[in-house]
Amino acid sequence: MIPKVKTKSNRRGVNLTMAKAILLCGRISSGKTTYAMKLKNETPAVILSADDLMLTLFDACLGERHNEMVARISRYFCSLSENILAKGLDAVFDFGYWTKQERAEIKQYFTDKALPFELHYIRAPEEARLNRLKARNERLKGSAKREYIIEGELLKKLDARFEEPSPDEVDVYIDNN
Repeated sequence: MIPKVKTKSNRRGVNLTMAKAILLCGRISSGKTTYAMKLKNETPAVILSADDLMLTLFDACLGERHNEMVARISRYFCSLSENILAKGLDAVFDFGYWTKQERAEIKQYFTDKALPFELHYIRAPEEARLNRLKARNERLKGSAKREYIIEGELLKKLDARFEEPSPDEVDVYIDNN
């Protein structure tokens, strides 16, 4: 379910959507990208996805440099989002924001710029999440599409990095069964 948007009226009394940054938080395969697409289809929004940009720019996984590149992309997307918001469009950050520190830093950026933002936490039951991930991995193994296949030890390593957000960090909860 997409939350109601705040509106304001222009001089002619026409309602205008107040653009905001929407920060998506959630584990791998919780449904962040699907939710981002739903937002884009139902509201005037642009999706900013680190995964999409990484897979477009780099031919191979970057290993230890991955986090450095994601940080650079995040800084670029923050700057880009200012232009997107100024045009009246929402900027949907399809990132994950796995740690409390990452969430605090991105929120501080928008607070410092006096730009509106919301953190949407997408939760999925563990069994559903793992089933979706398994199906996605199988689909990608037979596909020419460039995507991350995440399974086994890599999944355990990445899941261990996720820090559940506290209620005071979250603006919108999305239960993705």
